[in-house]
Amino acid sequence: MYQIAICDDEKSSASEAAELIEKYKRMHPAINIKADVFYSSLELLGAIENSAYDIYFLDIYVDSMNGIEIAEAIRKKDKSGKIIFMTSSNAFYKEAFRIHAVHYLEKPIFEEDFFDAMDRVCSEEKIHFLTVKESGEVSKINVDNILYIESEDHYKRIVTPEKSYFVRSTMQALTDEIGCEYFYSLGMKTLINLKKVLRISKDLLVMENGTEFSVPRGTYRVVSDLMVKYTF
Repeated sequence: MYQIAICDDEKSSASEAAELIEKYKRMHPAINIKADVFYSSLELLGAIENSAYDIYFLDIYVDSMNGIEIAEAIRKKDKSGKIIFMTSSNAFYKEAFRIHAVHYLEKPIFEEDFFDAMDRVCSEEKIHFLTVKESGEVSKINVDNILYIESEDHYKRIVTPEKSYFVRSTMQALTDEIGCEYFYSLGMKTLINLKKVLRISKDLLVMENGTEFSVPRGTYRVVSDLMVKYTF
């Protein structure tokens, strides 16, 4: 069962989210869902003293605490719960990214966007693997785990948090086999996983492992927008 908490001090917004969850339940009878609604931060934080939720829908602006502060309080007790923000403002993207929110829904919330967020947290994701051969050894790499790929002449270095693989291939062949739109060509010799970008400025892009890349001239806006798109 998925235990869901909705926290929004606007009763109409909270009711709308609860109704969308009920509709999602009817459309997915195989998924067992139970939702609780809270109209204040104190109600929610009091509830998680006894038990955690699997999914949290948080309004950004809730009484004396904002949604980011509520999420930080949740994270002190619950590291694994999935957090989804609901807001009329896009001013908190960076903070939401830092807290590892899985989605950021802007009000008014459309049914399609809400259901997409539910799919992310309720549906079991299929793992996509990239199969490579290195020094006679065949390995299967979880594509989502790849940080970036760099070209070194006829060889390509595939970097993950755990290790790197040095394989003979073309960048085009690897791109085609990966087949995921959240991989972005940062120049001719580098392919990055946008989901693994830690931060970006107009000059510098930093991956989650600390590796830095120069941002090609004129691409900052495109890359930063895609980063937001594939992070939430």
